Amino acid sequence: MERKLIKQREGITLIALVVTIVVLLILAGVSITAVFGENGIINGAQKAKDKTDETVQQEQEDVGELVNKLDEVRREGLPNTVKEAIQKGTIFTVNKQIKDETGKTMTVPKGFKVKEGTTIDEGIVIADSEGNEFVWVPCTVDEYKKHEYNNTNKNDAGTSLEDLNNGGWNTYSYRAYSDWKDDEIDEAANKKSVQNNGGFYIARYEAGVPKEATSFYVDASSDNKTYQTSKNTIGSDLKPVSKKGAQAWNLISQTNALKVSGRMYSGETYGVRSQLVDGTAWDTTVTWMSKEYEGIEKDSTTHGNYANNSAAATRITESNCLWAEHLYKYKKEDSSNVGWCIGKTYQYGQFTSGYKTNWTDAESNASSKYNSYSSDTNTYKYNHYVEMATGASDNAKLKNIYDMAGNMYEWTTEYGYHNGQTSGTKYAVRRGGSFSSYGSDSPVSIRRGNVSASDAGRPEFGFRVVLYVK
Repeated sequence: MERKLIKQREGITLIALVVTIVVLLILAGVSITAVFGENGIINGAQKAKDKTDETVQQEQEDVGELVNKLDEVRREGLPNTVKEAIQKGTIFTVNKQIKDETGKTMTVPKGFKVKEGTTIDEGIVIADSEGNEFVWVPCTVDEYKKHEYNNTNKNDAGTSLEDLNNGGWNTYSYRAYSDWKDDEIDEAANKKSVQNNGGFYIARYEAGVPKEATSFYVDASSDNKTYQTSKNTIGSDLKPVSKKGAQAWNLISQTNALKVSGRMYSGETYGVRSQLVDGTAWDTTVTWMSKEYEGIEKDSTTHGNYANNSAAATRITESNCLWAEHLYKYKKEDSSNVGWCIGKTYQYGQFTSGYKTNWTDAESNASSKYNSYSSDTNTYKYNHYVEMATGASDNAKLKNIYDMAGNMYEWTTEYGYHNGQTSGTKYAVRRGGSFSSYGSDSPVSIRRGNVSASDAGRPEFGFRVVLYVK
């Protein structure tokens, strides 16, 4: 009897277990269906997410459409021509295309006004609220390109070579064109901007030192200040200016010129992006200039502050012109280069000559005017050069743009490594010649790439900013 009861209990337990398992399986199936089924939790969540995404996208499109409509309303109240914009002095609240007297169009960016000019071919100048000036360079997307050289022979020996088969553009030192790259810029965005707007803006003046940089800025109302050689210390917010009569921002490396150029216009206040001038923008500008000034790409002597330009029109007669003297020191016995004797002070006043060889101590008064000067005239000889303030001479103006030829070599975004290397010394390209070069050897088209991107010790090296419309 007892054994029978035990068996009965065992049978009941087994049946209960089976029933329990079946129930669990059913519940599991229901749960899986509830979670993974067509109308389950996961699919429901995914559908909800998709619906939310669609709603957000639609809202963004609606907002974008509303913004575009508001911009259209703003554009309706803005000038339609260059002449009208200049007469009214309107600061544009949105980017807008306007026409010159010939019917050609340009885009005036948000935050700028049209300051001067009649036709786009002559050079239309815009300015921001702080007085920084830029010139519109018209071009199609096909015209916006680098100059191509037929001869790609590498030359690190310092031989000047002309590409006479392709326009006579002069290059110097390491001219394997395909090896040069553009640094820290968005080439695709630049090209798209040109395509959408029909051009870009280039600074009217070489980059100038901002007034807040009091350690090396010379104010017209003050006495001459000591020439500060630490301009490569750029801080966290120092920006260049593009203004007439400023002290050119030299003694700066290409690396830091890249950084401060990008700072000039950022955020949403202005309808442009700023950057250091790139090789494509420089070449496109020179090509545009050469259509009116034939031959400047081969010889720019009479259009800039060069050592061999003795034209009276280049020399300054205004009493408030800012300028500085620099010496370059040579060894007499073999004429080997020694280096710069950088002027200690900038000064205001007139000068009638910009270059002279073999100065004596008495002529140069070197002890008070120059840094790193040796008075040993038995061993050394000195060439004397004059650096001018930005936009100091109208003789150096092409298409309303000053000093692209002469005064300062200007850093660009282009860089490369020599002798096929992929690391080591990074060399950067500079363009346009300087006060210490000849306009026949270093015209506005010149490309030189034999100086390190980190070199900040050259008084003849400066830079220029370009703007691309957003």
